[in-house]
Amino acid sequence: MTSKAAVYDTLIIGNGALGLALGFRLAQRGQRIALVGPSARRYSASQAAGAMNGCFGEVTRDLLSSVHGRQKLEMDIAAGDIWEQWCDEIKEAAGVGEISLRRKEGTTIILNGGGTDAVDTENFVAIRQALSEYGRSHQLLEGHEVPWVTAQGGNRPFQGIHIPDEHSINTPAYLVTLETAFRNSGGDLIDGTVQELLSLQTSAAGSVHLTDGRQLYANNIVLAAGALSHDLLTSALPDIAPYVPPVTSGYGASVLLSHGSVPRPPSVIRTPNRAFACGLHAVPRDEGIYVGATNKLQEKPQLFAHVPDLHALLERAMRQMHAGFGTSGVLAVNVGNRPVPVDGFPLIGVIPDTRLWMLTGTYRDGFHQSPFLADRMASAIIDGTHEPLFDSFAPVRAPIQTGRREDLIATAVEHALAVGFEAEWRVSVRWPTRIADLLASKYRAAVEDLHDTITPPPDVLVCMADNDWLKRKLRSYYGVYSRDRSLQERQPKFDVA
Repeated sequence: MTSKAAVYDTLIIGNGALGLALGFRLAQRGQRIALVGPSARRYSASQAAGAMNGCFGEVTRDLLSSVHGRQKLEMDIAAGDIWEQWCDEIKEAAGVGEISLRRKEGTTIILNGGGTDAVDTENFVAIRQALSEYGRSHQLLEGHEVPWVTAQGGNRPFQGIHIPDEHSINTPAYLVTLETAFRNSGGDLIDGTVQELLSLQTSAAGSVHLTDGRQLYANNIVLAAGALSHDLLTSALPDIAPYVPPVTSGYGASVLLSHGSVPRPPSVIRTPNRAFACGLHAVPRDEGIYVGATNKLQEKPQLFAHVPDLHALLERAMRQMHAGFGTSGVLAVNVGNRPVPVDGFPLIGVIPDTRLWMLTGTYRDGFHQSPFLADRMASAIIDGTHEPLFDSFAPVRAPIQTGRREDLIATAVEHALAVGFEAEWRVSVRWPTRIADLLASKYRAAVEDLHDTITPPPDVLVCMADNDWLKRKLRSYYGVYSRDRSLQERQPKFDVA
């Protein structure tokens, strides 16, 4: 056990993929590191992740249309290029030899009848465009050439894209191996929950109090606690926290299914991102087939899967992926909480005039980006290296808005309607247009009541329209922006590539 007098070079709060990766890199470079988090990781996104190396598979029309979206894609690409070396490095440090951490079978994106033209087709086209633009290997498939998928009726695939270099991570083996590599490099892994942070000025070591009474000290503290990070920031720095985008919990459920009569998928099989989520996907695992995932913004992290979400996920898996899932058993239900800032972009960097750093808010990209972000943040902490890509995602910032208000409202409506179409709702052909008009009016009224000009991203907008807790968070953050002229000058009204 660490004595009260011990001072670490860096203490990381959060033991998910991001916190562990940063801890490993800092320890490797000679720092004395402590990493604090509950060993069960009950709230963690990493524990439940399908862990696709989702780079081009995560591309959407809206991602390509903004400067910040392009920057996020560039971080995804940079991360994808180092994963192989990263896995070799942590296996060597862990001393585990030939264990397989990464399934190198590629990813197949399918465009099927389960989505809509406004969402699935446009995102499928955006994926193809990005692959060509960045010169990455891919193969276009006709619907009948898509392997493994045995869909029902109109849910059959029309087209596919196979990306041979976009793989997936064996999550359980990876996290255990990374923990071992961290310890072998000299890091202290502390099973505990942080209660409060104190003394975060640049002139003194920070103090971290755990719920069990232990107290730890460090010259640098990194908040990598996912959806809980902003709450810790608020308790530590109540005067600064309002200038940082609040972080909500993107609760998601996934399942691990036995094979039954379903053969092993030859690769990751997934749809484009759709209906405010990461699309439907099946990932081969040693012990079965991982199927995910849902996404719903919540005020607080969730511990248990919601029955309607599991019902919808399993039904869509049988209809759109493989009818044979009707013979499968549920081996495990996974629940994760993705950290989702209210403007949709990560929080990376140091809080001005403190030694408190943030490494969170990565939404669905954290696991994939973790090697890249660990390298860059380690260099920033140890060497003071300036990372230009992080400038846009500094924690203290004005809201990032990636389009004009009417365009964001239109996208929100498209995704809301896509939820109905994916659920195979039966409505008169005239009703979708009428529903779209009603939703547009509802969302417009909600944002006009919120702020004169600032508009949240579509998934946050839809949630905000029905939830007072999110309205309060947004009003508070937007109010700080409206009162601070220096922030207004640093941030354009909208950000279009």
